[in-house]
Amino acid sequence: MSLKFNVLISWLAHAVTLGIGFLLMPYILHTVGDNTYGTWLLLNSIAGQTGLLYLGFGEAISRFTSKYHTEKKWIELNRTFSCITSVYFGSAAVAIGIGIVCAIAAPWIHEWPGQPLWEIRAVILILGLNAAISIAGSSFGGVLMGIQRFDVERSIIITINLLRLGLTIFFLQQSRGLITLALIYLAITIIENTATCFMAFRLIPTLQLRFRHLRKRVYKRCFSFSMFTFLSLIAEHLIYMTDTILIGFLLGPTAVVPYFIAARVCEMIRAPVMQIGYVFMPKAGQLQSSKQNAELQTLVCRGFGLAVVLAGSALIGVFFFSPQFIEVWIGSGYQQSSWILMILLAGQLVALPTQLIRHVLTGTGYVRLPALLFLTEAICNLILSLILMPYLGLYGVAIGTLVPLVIFEGGVLLPLGMKQLGLSMSQLFKQGVLTQWIPLSLILVYSYFVHNLDIQPEWTHILGVFTGAVVVLVGGIGLSERNRIQARTNSTHLTQNIISTGN
Repeated sequence: MSLKFNVLISWLAHAVTLGIGFLLMPYILHTVGDNTYGTWLLLNSIAGQTGLLYLGFGEAISRFTSKYHTEKKWIELNRTFSCITSVYFGSAAVAIGIGIVCAIAAPWIHEWPGQPLWEIRAVILILGLNAAISIAGSSFGGVLMGIQRFDVERSIIITINLLRLGLTIFFLQQSRGLITLALIYLAITIIENTATCFMAFRLIPTLQLRFRHLRKRVYKRCFSFSMFTFLSLIAEHLIYMTDTILIGFLLGPTAVVPYFIAARVCEMIRAPVMQIGYVFMPKAGQLQSSKQNAELQTLVCRGFGLAVVLAGSALIGVFFFSPQFIEVWIGSGYQQSSWILMILLAGQLVALPTQLIRHVLTGTGYVRLPALLFLTEAICNLILSLILMPYLGLYGVAIGTLVPLVIFEGGVLLPLGMKQLGLSMSQLFKQGVLTQWIPLSLILVYSYFVHNLDIQPEWTHILGVFTGAVVVLVGGIGLSERNRIQARTNSTHLTQNIISTGN
C-alpha cells in the first residue's frame, strides 16, 4: 500500500475512534456519575502502567519486520517474531501477577470512597487479565505495521471501536457498575487480538511461531534495540499517563475528571499526527535499507510540515471554540478544562512535529540518545508537576508538562534529529514549515470571523464550525501542495534550460 493511503486509512480509524470517544465519554460520565467515572479513570491509569511490560519491543518488531520483509529474509523474520512473542508471553504472565498483587493490596493503595472493595478488586483482576491478553497478542499488530498493511490493522481498529460503542451502550444500561466497563474492555481486547493474529498469519504465509526459532543472538539484537525504545516508553508514560494518577491520589478522584477532559481532547488531537509517525517509521526503515537518503529527507520535511499545520490549526480552533465545545460535549461546570487544554496543546505545537522526527529516527535504528533525552524530559515533567501542583492545582500539572516539552523537544531533540538525518534547520523550515502559511492563515481568519458570530454551545453550531474548518484546512493544504509542485516544476525547467544553454 502507498504511504498516502496508509496515512489516510490511519486518519479514518482515528476519526472513528474520535467520534466514538465523543459519544461514549459523556454517556459513561452521566450514567455512572463523577465519582465512579473518576475511579474508573484512576484504575485505568494504574492499569495503563502495565504498558511498560511491552519493554519497547513494539518498535523493534515493526522495524525488523520491515527490514527482513523488504530483504525477503524469512528465516530471520520468523526468528525475530518468535523471540519477541516469547518475551511478550512472559510479560503477560507478569501483568497477571501484578493484577493479583494490586487486587490484594487495594485497601492500602487507596480508600476508594463510594465503591465496595470487592468490586474494586474484581475490576483490578479483570484489567490485569485484559493487559496480559493485549501484551501477548501485540506482536501480530507489529507484524502488520512492519509490512505496512495499515489498511488491515486500522480496519480491525475501526470494527473494534464500533463494537465497543454498541456493547457499552447496551450493557451499561443493564448494569452501571465498574465491572461492566471492565468486562467490555476485556471482550474487546480478546476479539481484537484474535483478528490481528489471524490476519498476520494470512498475509505472511511463511510466518511461524516456533520454539526452534528462538536464538540467543536474536534476543540480544532485539534487546539492544528495544532497551532504548523502552526508555522512551517509560518517558511517554511519565509524561502522558501519570498525571491522572498524581491528581487522583493527591487531589481525589473527582479532580481527575476536568483534567482528563482536557487531556482526552489533547490526545484526540495528537493522534492524527502520531498516526503519521507510525506509518513513517517502517517506511523510514525501508528507505534506509534501500539507501534512498534524498527520499527520506523529503519524507521528513513533508511530514514535519503536515504536523505543524495540523497542530497549529488545532491550537487556533481550541483558542476560539474550546469552551463551547466542552460545554456541548460534556456539559456545563467544566470551564477549567478549556484553560488546561490550551496549556497542554501549546506544548504539542512543538512536541508533535518533533515526535514525528523521533519515529523516523526509530525507523532508521537511531534510538539511544533520543531515548535518554526523552527520559530526562519525563523526569523533569514529573518533578515540576509535583512542585507546582500544591500552588497551582491542575494548572500546575499542565504547566509541568508544557515546559519540559518545549525545552527538550524543540530545543534539543529537533536539532539533534536534523543533524542525524543530514538536514539543516533552514532546509526544514523552507520545505516543511514555510510552505504551510496558506492553510494556517486561512484557519486563523476563518476562526476569527466565525467566533465573532457568537457561536452557541449547541451540537448543530459546533458541527457546522468543525465542518467548515475541515473544508478550509483541506483547501489550504491543497493550495499549499499545488504551490509546492509548481515550484518544483519551475525549478526542474530552470535546471534543464541551464543545462541546454551550457551545451
